[in-house]
Amino acid sequence: MRIKKLSITLLIISTLSGCAIWGPSYNKPDVSSPEKWSSQNSLMKSESDVNMADTAWWNAFNDKQLSELITTALKNNTTIEQAVGNITQAAGALQQVQMAWVPIIGAQVGNNSSSSGSTSSTSYTSLSSNGYAAGLVPTYSLNIFQQIRNQELANANLESAKLAKDATRLTIITQVAGSYFSLRAFDYQLKQQEQLVEDLTKLYNVAKSQYDDGYISLLNLQMYTQQLDQAKTQVPITQNNITQTENALRLLLNQNPGTIKRGVDMSDLKLIGIIPVNMPSTVLKQRPDVLQAEAQLKAANANIGVATSNFFPTIALTGAGGVGSASLSGLFNGSGFWTSQIIATMPILNLSIYGQIKSAKGAYYTAYYNYIQTVKNAFAQVENGLTAQQKLSDSYNFQEQVYNSSKLSYDITNSRYNSGADSLSTLLNSKVSLDNNAISLNQVKLQQLQSIVNLYQVLAGGYNIDNTDKHKKFDDSHDL
Repeated sequence: MRIKKLSITLLIISTLSGCAIWGPSYNKPDVSSPEKWSSQNSLMKSESDVNMADTAWWNAFNDKQLSELITTALKNNTTIEQAVGNITQAAGALQQVQMAWVPIIGAQVGNNSSSSGSTSSTSYTSLSSNGYAAGLVPTYSLNIFQQIRNQELANANLESAKLAKDATRLTIITQVAGSYFSLRAFDYQLKQQEQLVEDLTKLYNVAKSQYDDGYISLLNLQMYTQQLDQAKTQVPITQNNITQTENALRLLLNQNPGTIKRGVDMSDLKLIGIIPVNMPSTVLKQRPDVLQAEAQLKAANANIGVATSNFFPTIALTGAGGVGSASLSGLFNGSGFWTSQIIATMPILNLSIYGQIKSAKGAYYTAYYNYIQTVKNAFAQVENGLTAQQKLSDSYNFQEQVYNSSKLSYDITNSRYNSGADSLSTLLNSKVSLDNNAISLNQVKLQQLQSIVNLYQVLAGGYNIDNTDKHKKFDDSHDL
């Protein structure tokens, strides 16, 4: 009879709330994924079932300095440490929810004309002296349904905080790699620009002599002057870019401004065999933003359950002064107190609960489509990254052909000059053309390297290397 009465009561609550007893259960959205990427990159290396999160892809460049920079950044970067702090906060919130099952112990002090000691009518131990008593008073209130869903919500929030930290690590890796490649490109560019200025200066001097001798006009001389001045203006710009990039890298390393140690020369950084073959399922399983979007969806779903649990009563298990209440003594016996207490205390007329549930469902609706959008965006970013890398690879190959052709032209012209068949002016013009093509090739190679970095970012490469949630010590009372 008691069970029947309880069932009827729960049915009434479910009907009044318009929700399931526990709130809706979580079901992962079914998002269709492409069977294969439409872009087939020529630089891909054949590798099946690669774990991108645990892949230190930057080591494939065989540049120890690049690897050292990334390792240092992952250890010292302040943004990552901020994310670790957020994890600690979320873990603390989860602990608060978990400890809600434990009664709160408070102190009570008052006048007591009786003798010291415990009485059979109280649930706390007291000490008396000179007519005053002090004791520990346990208080405990219980809403089982709300407690369970709150814990589910806190777990989802903790998961989200950890994934946010993973996303930060991924961003730091790509920022360090991208900045380092830019630095090496600026180094090479500066060297080529200084060489260009030197060659244009020689060419200008030849042209000045020709003008003084009346062989060329002032207009022709001005053309050489403009070329030289334009080349000179680029040198301080590149020098400034080097300084700015070094300082950006130092900031990522949590270091004061200064120089950055160099490794492999730009011209020696390889491009072949860097990109792995990857499947959409790997992206879904390993991208922190996708996983975080799902964690947020889980949290939104749990929050509906939290709102729904407000329809259930919160029963105090201790009475005033620490004395065990009737709830505690009759909760599980045959008196039928549980069902009668539900009927007596459930908030049937608290219409604001319906608004809370509606608001929670709206948040779930938003989180649901945010998850769908995040997954679709992941597919699009990988496809775009593969396409960009392939097209930039084609562009680099064409530019390399132009450079090789200009180098061959210069070698031929140099040979003809040495044999007296060509003038110094012709040789220097050929050298200037070679310098400009070297600068152009360097710029295209930088774009290609940056596209590799971007592709590994959208593939979520390497963020789990030496991953930890441990926070650093202050060596004072702020430490956990």
